Amino acid sequence: MKSRHIIAVTILLIAGLSGCDSVLDKDDLTAVGEKATWNSEILATAFLDKCYKDNLPSFDGSYAKYCDEGNGGGDFIHGRLTAVATAGGPLGEYWPYNKIYTLNLLLSNINTGNLSEEVRNRIKAQALFLRAYQYFQMVKIYGGVPLVLVPQDRYKDDLYVTRNTAKECIDQIVGDLDEAAASLPSVWGEKEFGRITKGAAMAFKGRVLLTYASKQFNPDNDRTRWQTAYDACLAAQKELAENGGRALYPVYKDIWTKETTSETVITTRFLDPVRTHKFMAGLRPLEFSVGATGEHHPTLDLALAFPMADGTAPGVDVNNDGVKEPFDPTATDARGMFWLNRDPRFYDIIVYNGAKYPLNGMPEWFQGCMYTYKGGEDTHSPTGTGFYSCKFSIPEKTATEAKDHGDMDWIEMRYAEVLLNLAECAAEVGNKSDEVYTILKAIRKRAGITANADGLYGLNPNMSQQELIDAVIYERQIELAFEGKRFWDMMRRKMFSDMKGYSRYRIEIQVNKEYASMARKDFITMIKNDPELMTKNYFKYFNTKAWRIDETYQWDVQDNYYFQGLSRKHFEQNPKLQQTIGWEDGSFDPLK
Repeated sequence: MKSRHIIAVTILLIAGLSGCDSVLDKDDLTAVGEKATWNSEILATAFLDKCYKDNLPSFDGSYAKYCDEGNGGGDFIHGRLTAVATAGGPLGEYWPYNKIYTLNLLLSNINTGNLSEEVRNRIKAQALFLRAYQYFQMVKIYGGVPLVLVPQDRYKDDLYVTRNTAKECIDQIVGDLDEAAASLPSVWGEKEFGRITKGAAMAFKGRVLLTYASKQFNPDNDRTRWQTAYDACLAAQKELAENGGRALYPVYKDIWTKETTSETVITTRFLDPVRTHKFMAGLRPLEFSVGATGEHHPTLDLALAFPMADGTAPGVDVNNDGVKEPFDPTATDARGMFWLNRDPRFYDIIVYNGAKYPLNGMPEWFQGCMYTYKGGEDTHSPTGTGFYSCKFSIPEKTATEAKDHGDMDWIEMRYAEVLLNLAECAAEVGNKSDEVYTILKAIRKRAGITANADGLYGLNPNMSQQELIDAVIYERQIELAFEGKRFWDMMRRKMFSDMKGYSRYRIEIQVNKEYASMARKDFITMIKNDPELMTKNYFKYFNTKAWRIDETYQWDVQDNYYFQGLSRKHFEQNPKLQQTIGWEDGSFDPLK
């Protein structure tokens, strides 16, 4: 059973918690008073639950469009943002001070009631985590932002606050997380699954410090930051494994559909019909999604990036001479059959032409096969890249269920990320190669990659420090695909700067001329009965063309995009704010 705290009906209105003392004020017998809220565990918890709902993230397909996972990105990717006010990317206009106000309201008032110290501290700890989460989201985007730590009164307080430095913000975030961890349990009861645990707060602290040690915030590569991040990530991993019962879940593809597994560290919970989402519908072809599609169309670049089943670099030995040739989807030999013998995670994420994808409600003649050739799907909205993604999908759901009754939980952080955060820090610190290898091998073993004679799961032996770092970043790209991590990895490590002129690719698959006139149903009936369809006979039926996604403009992410400028409206509301260096009239250094 899903946790009640996320789906609970909140019985109070935040707007009703007024601090006004006017003699003209009358008690509203239909509302819950402020004093009553902080004297009741039920009411205080309901207030906290509303904060969970408002602050924890949910499914978001946009991040894939702004990196090399999917198609899209527009002005951000192509370096054509012309004004601070533009909503030209995922960095635009994130200013959640209304949510922070509510969290500050709780933090300022929770100690005024007669709740037990244990109850107060646990409620406060969860609010501190949520505040730290929101501030970190802003710091990733803007660098230093105003630290508002009390609920401001519009009539009494000076609302013209200035921006704090990035270091001050990070210190506050880390302090909030440390205080939260000190009062949180290692494990909640079954009915409370989804609440922030001690290990979750510690793991998020590790993510924060990992980001702060990365190139975006640490251009001079201060090694002490990496050591600090390593210590935090190691402590989090030990807490989660030894006290929190966290571990890699044995089956990769079931991490999201099974829910409440050992892998989950931070999650946003959904339950039909109380709280639902439509994200699953967006993953499907239009005709099987009731009007919602377009999420997570994998690029050819991502499809080709997956290693082979033995963990070695992608490619195929066409000439049997021990030398791999890169995959080429336009080739009509083994180089074109990029779907064969790949890392098992490839099949758990990528829906390619001919992939088995048994969506409920599919016409009988599909019989569990998905075809992405031109004309082989709904022509009103074909895949933008030649692929779909099946990650986060529950195939058994009908189109209507996927659109109107999606209740799969969003996992914001899972144990695999905790391990990879630790591995990256270990690689950066140096002299910890054994630790890095141990983590990477564990991730690949769970994925189903073969160990091979050397037991390295396809990893190169005796890697240098930089090779180890690159191996971790590569593993993150595959393991965490479409989980909203790749974009932020590229931001914090400033990978966009090395990819100017880059173009993503898509494929277009066509039926060969001799079969082009056949009715779709008849064609699929014919090919699905061919036992060698996806091997030697594939090119008998299909041909493939590759096209640039970034055809008009290539990648040209500007250096100032790593720290977004503030929208003009903020300066109109608060003249004490300073604009970020790199943007018009900018004087605020986001790195200080």
